[in-house]
Amino acid sequence: MIRVFAAAAFVAAGAVTGSALASKLRREQRICAAICSLFSRTAFLVGYRGDDVYSVCSELRRDIELAPLTFLNELPETYSSGADFRDIWRSSVTSQSFGAEETELLIRLGSIIGRSDSASQCETIDQLGKRAAELEKRRADTSRQKGRLYRSVGLLLGVISAILVI
Repeated sequence: MIRVFAAAAFVAAGAVTGSALASKLRREQRICAAICSLFSRTAFLVGYRGDDVYSVCSELRRDIELAPLTFLNELPETYSSGADFRDIWRSSVTSQSFGAEETELLIRLGSIIGRSDSASQCETIDQLGKRAAELEKRRADTSRQKGRLYRSVGLLLGVISAILVI
């Protein structure tokens, strides 16, 4: 009887592990999609509304679509003497557990906004947005392919362990 319970536990553990790994891939893809939205929203705020960096941060915080990007809550909404916006942006981004490519794109965005005229900012943001869209597509493909693989292999390893126990 104990062997049957152990076998069931191994099957469940394998299935849960595979699902957890697949869930991690889906989370990475959702974050990339939110980053793409961040770039388009920032381009709109800078290019068409002409907002400064603090107004942009304030607007981005309120956008529900950008909720997975929790670093936005750490950004300042008003100017304070002695505070460097770019350093705050960089430390906020690096404090999160984004992938290396996502972190690099976000740090580049923080170094761009508020630096020059709105037309050049928008042009650079659009280029970064295209790179983010390519990254999001790669993450979606990876999630679709490897997610199914992780779930299947996890369950299979659980079943193999269960057979060995019985």
